[in-house]
Amino acid sequence: MMFNKPDPDRIKLLGPDRTCAEWVLRNGGKVVWANGKKQTDYNSLPPDTQSVPKLTEIDGTGSSISHYGFPHLSGCTDLWKIILDNNKYIDDRALKGLNHGKDTLTHVQVSECVNVTDMGVKELSSLNKLQTLVLFKLSGVNNLEDCKKHIQSKLPNCKLIGEEEKVGV
Repeated sequence: MMFNKPDPDRIKLLGPDRTCAEWVLRNGGKVVWANGKKQTDYNSLPPDTQSVPKLTEIDGTGSSISHYGFPHLSGCTDLWKIILDNNKYIDDRALKGLNHGKDTLTHVQVSECVNVTDMGVKELSSLNKLQTLVLFKLSGVNNLEDCKKHIQSKLPNCKLIGEEEKVGV
């Protein structure tokens, strides 16, 4: 939990992109910077005195990021993509926490997150910039089709993709 909670003083000192990347990397995730560089190791971040590019993508596959850290998304103005795959710590509260990135997120994937329910999936309809939503293997969801209809009614321009269509996404 300690690696998940945002530190307002650190955010003020280093900026939201750096602190968000630290959160993701400390918890076993990966990030992509605006310059295209991928980062997988927290220890290879530059020193605090050196600036970092804007954060554009987060891959939380198999990581331990949880709902406690999603406030880190606030202020990440270039963040457009988040993948939440095979993560037992992602639950409905985490999906609601994606709201912290609602002004920039255009692509979200939620898959193999056993603690996500119908309620959590429906929370994704608040991401008003969403263009692509990938959903599959959500064993805690009772009626994925109903969830997709709900999202499509709120976000008619969002492309919903299931497991069979995810190739190349």
